[in-house]
Amino acid sequence: MRKRWVALIVGTLAAGDVLASDLADLTGLWRDARYGALVDIGDCGNGTPCGWLTRVDARLTEGQTQDVRNRDPLLRTRALVGLPVLWDFASGPEGWRDGRLYNPDDGKTFRAHLRLLSANELRVTGCLGLLCRSEVWTRFMSGHAARDPR
Repeated sequence: MRKRWVALIVGTLAAGDVLASDLADLTGLWRDARYGALVDIGDCGNGTPCGWLTRVDARLTEGQTQDVRNRDPLLRTRALVGLPVLWDFASGPEGWRDGRLYNPDDGKTFRAHLRLLSANELRVTGCLGLLCRSEVWTRFMSGHAARDPR
C-alpha cells in the first residue's frame, strides 16, 4: 500500500511542474535569460540556496567589472564576479520563497521566489511591492563549458 502512495505522488509530480525542490536540485550553474550571465547556486551554509555571479558579458556591462550601480557607495568597488545575487530563501510547497535577488544592472534588491520547472529550467521571480517579473533561467551544462557564453 505504501509503495502505491509513493508511486502516485511521484507520478503526479512528474506530470506537471516540480512543486517543491531540494537544494540539491538547484545546485549548479544557471544562465540568466536576459543577459546570459552565469549564476552559481549552492548552499548558503544553512541548507538554503544562495547564488553568486560567476560570469558576466563585458559587452553588456560596458566593460564595467565592479558593482558601480549599487545604492551603497561603499559597495560600488566590489567585483561583479563573485557578487552574491540570491540569498535568504525559505522552502515552500512550490519552491523557494521570500528570498532576496540583487540586480547589479540597477543596484536594486528585490523580494524573490525560485521555482524549478524541470531539471534544466528555473523560474526566477523578483518583486518590488506588488509588481513582479519572472524569467526562466536554464541550467548551464558542463558539456557546454568549452563554449564562450558571450
